Amino acid sequence: MKDAVIDIRDLAALMPMHLMLDRAGVMVSRGRTLAKLLRGAVRLEDVFIPADNLGHRISFKDLFSHLGCGRRIFLQMRHHGDVSLRGHGVHVSPERVMLNLGFGICLSSAVQRFGLNDSDFPPSDLAMEFLFLHEANRAALLELSRVNIGLEEARKSAQVLSITDPLTGLLNRRGFDIAFSRAFDQRDKRPFALVHLDLDHFKNINDEFGHAAGDRVLVGVASALASEVRSGDRVCRAGGDEFLALIFADWPAADSLNICKRIIGRIGSVEAGPGSGRISASIGIAVSDSKPAVLPHQLFELADAALYRAKISGRGRVAL
Repeated sequence: MKDAVIDIRDLAALMPMHLMLDRAGVMVSRGRTLAKLLRGAVRLEDVFIPADNLGHRISFKDLFSHLGCGRRIFLQMRHHGDVSLRGHGVHVSPERVMLNLGFGICLSSAVQRFGLNDSDFPPSDLAMEFLFLHEANRAALLELSRVNIGLEEARKSAQVLSITDPLTGLLNRRGFDIAFSRAFDQRDKRPFALVHLDLDHFKNINDEFGHAAGDRVLVGVASALASEVRSGDRVCRAGGDEFLALIFADWPAADSLNICKRIIGRIGSVEAGPGSGRISASIGIAVSDSKPAVLPHQLFELADAALYRAKISGRGRVAL
């Protein structure tokens, strides 16, 4: 029986990733997929850098002699560093060799760079199926990451809302208690003053001008407090018309007295409505090195006592 002769066009379709080379490295035949990569190149070494299985560069002469010995060959593309091919080859004659190649882990890069699709691979090649699975897995991971980021942002937002007064944007009592607990534990290293502020005759404002006017006053007072304290201080609306603050300073008594006097002056410019008159506030201060305050609640008691003294001594003033 005569030997069958395979047309070179059939070979290109049957083995789209093949290369036939002569001893000089000229590409005699190439598969249709490799043709997309090689374009008009004539010699193997014009496009590829041959390497051994350890990644060491070798000459085409060495590559030619190694074929058929069971060794894998590696070809790094000269002008596309993220794409390399691997495979094996055999001698089809003393002067010609046939290489059958694949992209391996560079498949994704090659598909994107050269616009390859399923028709560029033989039906028996599962490369595209693996690529589809890889892309599906990547898409799933990206979606999972997006969901996790959304959940984390929602958690952080809920955490902020849980310690924030919705009317004024200041800390609520829960948030302030957390800040106070930390401050009290570190009072020896970072002294502070606990400020307790209460508006004078606030009930009259609500009764005469309505609760909407009362809310405007509370927002104005919150703004006055926030504008006078420093960035490291903490301010809280404890509830109703009561506000708390932590003022950190090396000399908390003197600094907090000066700050609170400015706060009272600024609150005096807040209006509930036309003809409402001046708004005033009374403030009590207790400092973190107060001898009787060996427990957190005792410092609050001292601040409350100072606030009471400010009230009974005429309101609109500060007591330490």
